[in-house]
Amino acid sequence: MLAWVSGGAAGTILGYVLQHGNLCFHSAWRGVIERRPQLFSAWLLGVAIASVGLAGLYAVSGSDLNRGLAFTPVGNVAGGVLIGVGMVVAATCASGLFVKLGSGMLGGLVGIAGWALGEYAVRDLDLRGPQVLAGGDPATVAAVVGVPRIVPAVALLAGAVGVVVLVRRRDDASVRPPWQWGAPLLGTMLGAATLVSWALADLGDATFGPSTVGAVRALAAGAPAAWLTAFLGALVLGSLIAARTAGGLFVRGEPSRRYVGLAIGGFLLGSGGWIAGGCNLGHGLSGTAQLNVSSWVVVASIIGGIALARTVTASWR
Repeated sequence: MLAWVSGGAAGTILGYVLQHGNLCFHSAWRGVIERRPQLFSAWLLGVAIASVGLAGLYAVSGSDLNRGLAFTPVGNVAGGVLIGVGMVVAATCASGLFVKLGSGMLGGLVGIAGWALGEYAVRDLDLRGPQVLAGGDPATVAAVVGVPRIVPAVALLAGAVGVVVLVRRRDDASVRPPWQWGAPLLGTMLGAATLVSWALADLGDATFGPSTVGAVRALAAGAPAAWLTAFLGALVLGSLIAARTAGGLFVRGEPSRRYVGLAIGGFLLGSGGWIAGGCNLGHGLSGTAQLNVSSWVVVASIIGGIALARTVTASWR
């Protein structure tokens, strides 16, 4: 029961933050290509804050919390590119399907169905390839460089603060909805929510923080991952609360072509997440905060997949 409660609390908190910040990871990473770095800077600040916090949490926690995801370049790159293509096709990320459903996008249900089918379809495939870095502390940037985890975490935080300051000078609050947080506040809240989610995972005897990968496979095997399942469902609730109280609630359907994109894109997001060993949350938030080599490679591969898909679709026009 504690796992369901703590997972639900974590999902509600993170869903609220993602909706209030209007943060879709597709938009954040696409912004790097389009030279609109506001959401990207908020994401980077959130990761950096969570990274410093995780370094402290690992130091005081005697639990079995995962300390680093293994680096398997073939799976990480291939899965990351697939996720990036799926983001373009679906025009959102995996967590965005749940968050946007909470804010009224009913088509999110179609995308979630595609996402679930995608993970289910490849659940027994092992396309990871050779393992270069074993999981745990050895898989982190800190171990590769040979310094304590807190050192690169603090360096990342300093760099992220600098990026946010630079981006803020060009930020025009008039172009975003009045309920949407600016980058400094969003990044701070994202980092805090990520760290709290990890602490709640520890409380619920889960070994990993925010992610979307693994829930479908566990359900298919008849052994639901309580914390993760509750977390995913509560993302919708947290988003609904934010949209209802702060703004952004708009119940709507989608054009027929959009449903096709959500279904196909969702499938690519689900299958890509499984192949990469993590999704935009598992690698792009939790994993990057762990300072995993694999997670930063996956994020770079996702951005590459987004660029590739945008180039291909542009040539069709």
